[in-house]
Amino acid sequence: MYSFVRQPKWIAAHVLVLLLLVTFLLAGTWQFGRHQKRLDRNEVVLDRADAVMLETKDLFEPQDIFEFRLVQLEGSWSTGDSVLIRNRSHQDMAGCHLAIPLTTNSNEGVLVVAGWLSEPSCDVDQLKAPTGEVSLVGRVRLSQTRGSIGARDRADGVISTLARTDVGRVDQQVALSLAPVYVELITSSPPIAEAVAVDPPPSDLGPHLAYAVQWFLFFAVGAVGFPLVLRHQARKGDLEDLSDSV
Repeated sequence: MYSFVRQPKWIAAHVLVLLLLVTFLLAGTWQFGRHQKRLDRNEVVLDRADAVMLETKDLFEPQDIFEFRLVQLEGSWSTGDSVLIRNRSHQDMAGCHLAIPLTTNSNEGVLVVAGWLSEPSCDVDQLKAPTGEVSLVGRVRLSQTRGSIGARDRADGVISTLARTDVGRVDQQVALSLAPVYVELITSSPPIAEAVAVDPPPSDLGPHLAYAVQWFLFFAVGAVGFPLVLRHQARKGDLEDLSDSV
């Protein structure tokens, strides 16, 4: 009845279906893992946002558990050391992030992402932050580094734009000794009028769970459907043999 399954074309079909089933299963498992990571991250973000507010000195002894914690800083803007983080969008509009070192004492400072600027405003020579003392509340973030791919920034000299918020690279070109983390500005007094506050970390779960269910459904369809195809083919062969014998 099922002798046809040993034919070369059906052996090829078996291998193809097996590869597809393994692919569907791996893809579904990967997407479910991403969903779980997003869920865990959201819990971390919410828990840390409600934690006791950090102080300036805490940022110079950074730990991963400080990320997403709130911090209150006081100092003055070092506007001459401003840099732009290019290719940053806000509500589907192109622009950049304005990053300014905040001088917290005579020789130390903290890099602060003061906000988003629209593309026409992305010019450090035209930007003017308030002078004098400033008090702000922000969100602590870990310095960004280049992965295996991505744009590279020049390793030496003074540059006015960066591909990412790389605190170490900014630290190379300023007189201040910067904390190894940066801060996303939430509120400040006085405010920087031109900059729009950076969006908080996303709290939605994204599409990963839906994608996982989709891949697992593909797996189920293949796992159930292919045996039905084989059964249908076997019955078809039996009917043909029966008709030939009549």
